[in-house]
Amino acid sequence: MGILGIVAAPIERFAASSSTFTLVLASITSFLVLTVVVNVLNQILFRNPHEPPMVFHLFPIIGSTIPYGIDPYKFFFACREKVWSLAQDEINYLDVGY
Repeated sequence: MGILGIVAAPIERFAASSSTFTLVLASITSFLVLTVVVNVLNQILFRNPHEPPMVFHLFPIIGSTIPYGIDPYKFFFACREKVWSLAQDEINYLDVGY
């Protein structure tokens, strides 16, 4: 029995003993969790230094719509502060030269 058999056996037992509603709910939940994990890892691990910084968000399609919609000015100034502090660090690095 390989790794796939070890992983697939509990899933098969769960699927055989669960109702259709439970399977659909588990599938949707698994898809959402996997989407969030892949999105967060993509933002953390694959930053492009030649592009402007991206505002961190959990859900790929929704993004930062909810915090922006609640208080746009607070959201804008918080993002500007993050970008400005990053730019200041880079400017200080370039001025000092090390």
